[in-house]
Amino acid sequence: MNEPDADLYNEIRDKALKLLTRREHSRRELQQKLLQRGFENPLVDRVLDELCARNQLSDVRYAEALVSHRLKTGYGPDYIRQELRQRSVDPLIIDEALAGAEWSWPEVAAARHAAHFPNPVIQDYKDWARRASYLQRRGFDIETIRQVLGEWQSPG
Repeated sequence: MNEPDADLYNEIRDKALKLLTRREHSRRELQQKLLQRGFENPLVDRVLDELCARNQLSDVRYAEALVSHRLKTGYGPDYIRQELRQRSVDPLIIDEALAGAEWSWPEVAAARHAAHFPNPVIQDYKDWARRASYLQRRGFDIETIRQVLGEWQSPG
C-alpha cells in the first residue's frame, strides 16, 4: 500500500474505531456510515475485514446487544428480528441472538402491557383489540398476546 493509501486506511480505521467505542455496530451499518463520510469502498471493506478478524467488529455481538436493549425496552421478537434484518445481520445470527435471550417473551409482553395500560380490566372488544394491536406493533405474536390478554370473551 502506498503512502496516501496507508494514510487514508488509517483515517478510515480510526473513524471506524471511534464509532465502535460509542456502541456496537453491524458490519453493514458501519460500512454505510463510513461511505456516507466520503471514504472509498475498497479501503472501507479492507478496514472492516481487519476489524472483523480482530473481533473488534462483530455482528454476533451487535445482535446480542440489540436484543438485550430491545428486550429491556419492551419489544418482542418479531420487531427485533425485523430491525436486525434491516441492518443486514445474517438470519442465523438473528435466530441465535433471539434464542439466547434470557427473558420470557410473555413476561416482557405482560410488563409492557401493564406499563402502557395501567387499568388491567378490559372493557369491551374494542379495548381488547386496541391492546392486542399495541402489543403486535411492539413485535409480539398472537400466541404471546393471547397469553397476556386472554381470548376475547363477550359478556353474557
